[in-house]
Amino acid sequence: MLTTFQIVLIVIIGFILLSFLANMLNLQKYGIHILPFGIIFRTKFFNKILEKMGERGKKFWKILYDIGKVLAGIITIGLLGYFIVNPFLLIFRSPAGIGLQLLIPGVTIDFKIALLFILPILIVLIPHEIAHAVMAHREGVKIESSGVFIVLVFFGGFVELVREQIEKANLKSKIRIFLNGSAVNAVFSVFFVALYFLSPAIVSIGYTNPSGVLVTNVYDDYPADIVGIARGDVITNIGAYNSSTGRITYYDINDVEDYHIALSENLGASLLFIIFLDKPTRALVPTTDNPSSKKNSDDQIYLGINIYNYYTPKSERQSKWFPYYWNIQILYTLNISIMAVFLNTLPLVLTDGDKILHAYMMKRYPNRPKGKKILNIARIASFCLIAINIILSMTL
Repeated sequence: MLTTFQIVLIVIIGFILLSFLANMLNLQKYGIHILPFGIIFRTKFFNKILEKMGERGKKFWKILYDIGKVLAGIITIGLLGYFIVNPFLLIFRSPAGIGLQLLIPGVTIDFKIALLFILPILIVLIPHEIAHAVMAHREGVKIESSGVFIVLVFFGGFVELVREQIEKANLKSKIRIFLNGSAVNAVFSVFFVALYFLSPAIVSIGYTNPSGVLVTNVYDDYPADIVGIARGDVITNIGAYNSSTGRITYYDINDVEDYHIALSENLGASLLFIIFLDKPTRALVPTTDNPSSKKNSDDQIYLGINIYNYYTPKSERQSKWFPYYWNIQILYTLNISIMAVFLNTLPLVLTDGDKILHAYMMKRYPNRPKGKKILNIARIASFCLIAINIILSMTL
């Protein structure tokens, strides 16, 4: 994994070269704008397509919005309550506490893992922006342009509306326009929850029940890496040798749960024998250092690998990786979709929730400091809530 300094250096050099190239080729006339650490591409190419989508299926979009806004409200209220309590759960190390981490490729996650987020982000992002555009057209607000942007190692999309028209729109229209993106994401979240629970049935069409664990990642310089365990290996048995008793206890590893039971029940094991489906047995000395958190654990020993249930393909033409990638893409999409709903409905700066609260405050307190004061308090409170959860997740 690249160091933070290397990432920053590569990004700076990259944007310097892009800025030089953009000026030389006059890319602005094609809608490409180079910022100090970002790129924006604007186009009106999709305007008519988005407008036609708004004209067709009016009942569909209305039903989708009505269902989605309720689901978005449930998700936001539920997660808001949870993340208020979560810092205390993290402080007291409760198993119910959930770590909230910034995903920065090359810094907090490996670039290879970051690539797995591209498709889920697109699945969440594209319907979100389409929903804004469709609702804007239905509310009589024209679309100025649409596009994508890249800031450092992050990317996203946007739909720009004609400013004069959105400012003149009434409060209900503004709320519908700004909320519709999260409403659609909320409906998608329910769809992916259903798809997640249907996954075993879908996978069973081409694969047998779990019969081992598939190594999906090996951490550098950990026991597994040292003895030559590689990504793609399939573990079927583990033997734990206890030097105090002189005995070896063997475990059948049929799934991830069996794997964790074997490691948690042998904290005093001085040597592990890892038996594979199609390669020689490896012996290694386990560690109590958790590779995910970089902290010592008192309830499990570690090999330094990530794993997933291994499903035996029914045909040689089928890849052993399909169940893993299928499941991981659904989980990533579901998590990103739910968090998109939550974060976008909070009054964080530049989010849809901030725009909704701003529109409401300007309607309730026109030209009064009170409205701006309440808005700023809500912004600060939302930012602090997310920041506290992230900081505690990274430090505890």
